[in-house]
Amino acid sequence: MRFNVIISIALLITVFSGCGSSYTPKPHGYPKIEFPEKSYVRFNDNCAYSFEIPTYAVVRKDTHMSAEPCWYDITFPQFHVTVYLSYKGIRSQAHLDTLSEEAYKLAMKNNIKADVIDEQEIFNPKTGNSGMIYELFGPSATPYNFYVTDDSLHYVRGSFYFDQHTKTDSVAPVYEFLKEDLKQMINTLTWK
Repeated sequence: MRFNVIISIALLITVFSGCGSSYTPKPHGYPKIEFPEKSYVRFNDNCAYSFEIPTYAVVRKDTHMSAEPCWYDITFPQFHVTVYLSYKGIRSQAHLDTLSEEAYKLAMKNNIKADVIDEQEIFNPKTGNSGMIYELFGPSATPYNFYVTDDSLHYVRGSFYFDQHTKTDSVAPVYEFLKEDLKQMINTLTWK
C-alpha cells in the first residue's frame, strides 16, 4: 500500500509540473536540399541529335523492350528524377502532326491529377527548332513534358518524372532547380 502511495504522489508531481508550460507544435519540416553548381557538358552519341546536360546528370540508353534506337533516360540520382527522351525520324508532315498530337494527348492524360496545364510554344531562331512545353501544376506524375523538332527530319520528346511518389510542395525546390536544366537541354538541342 505504501508503494502505491509513493507511485501516486510521483505521478501527480509529474503531471502538475508539466502543466506550467504551453506546448507549441512544430511545423512539418523537410530536409535541407544541397543543390550542385550549374555546369553543362555536351551529350553527343551516335544519334541524329545532341544537347547539353548538367554534369550531375547520368545518361543511359533506354533498355525497355519497346525502346527504339536513340531513346535515352537522363537520371538525376541525387534528386531521384528521370527524364525519358524518345527520338523519331520524321517521314512526312502527316507523321509530324501525329507525333505532335501524341505528345499533346500524353500531356493531357495527366490532366486528371493536374490543377492547370500551361502550354508554351518553343521557337529557337538560332537552331530553327520549334515545339511545345507542357507544364503541369498540381499533383501530376509528370510535371514537365516537351517535344522539339526541326519540322522536317527530326523529333525528340521528353517527359520528366520523380522516381517515387512525392508531394508537390516537398519537391517544388528540386523541380524548379531542374526545370532550368531542361530548358538548357531544349535550347542547346542541335541536329546532325
